[in-house]
Amino acid sequence: MASKYLQKYPVPEGFHQILHDFAREVLRDQPDDIIKYGADYFECMAQGKEFKFESKYNIAKGEAPARVHKPPKPSNMTEKAKIVVEMSNNRPESQKRVGSGNPNNVSHVSSQGSFPEEKKAAKEYVNNLYDKITQDIDEFENPIEQHEELPKLTSFDDRDMQNIIKIQAAAKGKIVRNKVNKDQKKSKEDVKQKEQIYEQQEDVMQIQNEEQQQMGDVEEQGVLQTQLIEGGQEQAQEEE
Repeated sequence: MASKYLQKYPVPEGFHQILHDFAREVLRDQPDDIIKYGADYFECMAQGKEFKFESKYNIAKGEAPARVHKPPKPSNMTEKAKIVVEMSNNRPESQKRVGSGNPNNVSHVSSQGSFPEEKKAAKEYVNNLYDKITQDIDEFENPIEQHEELPKLTSFDDRDMQNIIKIQAAAKGKIVRNKVNKDQKKSKEDVKQKEQIYEQQEDVMQIQNEEQQQMGDVEEQGVLQTQLIEGGQEQAQEEE
């Protein structure tokens, strides 16, 4: 986060990366004596040697091939560090730091002799650096699957946009054609079903007509038989 203080006091080149690397190693190794740890660390860096630190948080060799040693992340160290930073930020400016009485300890003298703007800029810079380091450690120790982000529309030129529009139009046309074909297929099925119903009705009517015709033939035969019987009876009476 940029501020007028950081613009007034520019950060020397390489200072951010040096602090970033050192703070990362401190948070990982959790040394009891940070000053001695820092002296050994920067001495190895100045001599171009590989820095190795035997920490109680170190894990067995071979379990972390990506680095020389990788301590497991303490469950409460990060929260404790956050509390310390918050307490430091909320401390009143008027509160003075009390020295230990050791003439070799010049940290409190340097702090009291600094200008307020410098102290505020340094505090802001360290806080931002701390947030960045904790985020890097979380991402390193708890890797998550990276999903590919879709490109923004501003990254396409006119030709790409025309191709996209053509693809969208083709997809929309295909959807419409599928819907029309589906409706036509349904209409054909409905027509076929109606034709089957009509054919069944015609068959029923034909059967009924045949039955009625058969019944009419039977009645006609009965009438003829009755007439023959009556005619025979009349002829017999005349002969008598």
